[in-house]
Amino acid sequence: MRITADQKLAGYPASQIRQLMRKTVGGSITLRTVRLVLRCSDFEADCVLNRLQNDGFIESVGGRLEPSTSGRALAMATAAPPLRRATASRLVADLVGRAHALNADDNWAYRVGTVVVFGSYVRGVDRPSDVDVACELRPRWRADRQRAQEDVRRETRGEPFRNMSEWASWPKLEVYRFLRARSRGLSIHELEDWILQNTDHQVVFEHEPKAAENGCRKMRRALHSGLQN
Repeated sequence: MRITADQKLAGYPASQIRQLMRKTVGGSITLRTVRLVLRCSDFEADCVLNRLQNDGFIESVGGRLEPSTSGRALAMATAAPPLRRATASRLVADLVGRAHALNADDNWAYRVGTVVVFGSYVRGVDRPSDVDVACELRPRWRADRQRAQEDVRRETRGEPFRNMSEWASWPKLEVYRFLRARSRGLSIHELEDWILQNTDHQVVFEHEPKAAENGCRKMRRALHSGLQN
C-alpha cells in the first residue's frame, strides 16, 4: 500500500492515521489512544473510530476494536516513490532467503510455512508502490515445548511490552519484523483466505517438512554408516 503527502483518511493526514495503526497493531484501539496520537478531543476521536471502522481499517474482535487486515496494511504503507521492477524483484528474493535462514534456526518459535506475493507486483506493474507479501507461520514445536520456546522469545526481547496482546503475539510478530528487515518497499501481512481467493497472487516460498526430515534421516544414516566403518 502507498499513501501520498496530501492524502486524508477519516479527516486526518494519512500519515497520522498510519501512525495510529502502527501503534495499535497487535493490540486494541481505544478512544484514549486515538486522542493521544491525533491530539484531538474525545468527540473527534470517536468520529475517527467510526469512520475507520466504516472504511474497513479497524474491526471489532471480542468486543474491542483492532486493526483489520487493511489497517495492518496501512500500518506498513509507504509514502516513498514507486519501486523499480528490478528493485521489487530483489526485495522478494531477499525475503525468500531470510525465510530459508529463519527456518534453519531452531531458536525461533515459529517457522515460515508459505510466502505469497500478491497485488500490483504480481499483476506485472512496472513501478509498483510496494510489494505486498503474505506469510503463513507454523509452530516449530508441539505442546509444552512450543509454549516454552515462545516464553523464551518473550524473555529475550529486551524491552517491555506495550500490552498483553503484544506479549501474546510477540513470537509471531518478531518473525514478521525479521522477514521485513526494515525494507521500505515490503508490506507484510498474515496469509488469509481472501488473499488466495480474491487477489492475483504467486507462491514464492513453501516449507517442505518431509524433504527436510528425509534429509536429516539420510545424514544420520550416513553418519552411522561412517562410524561403523
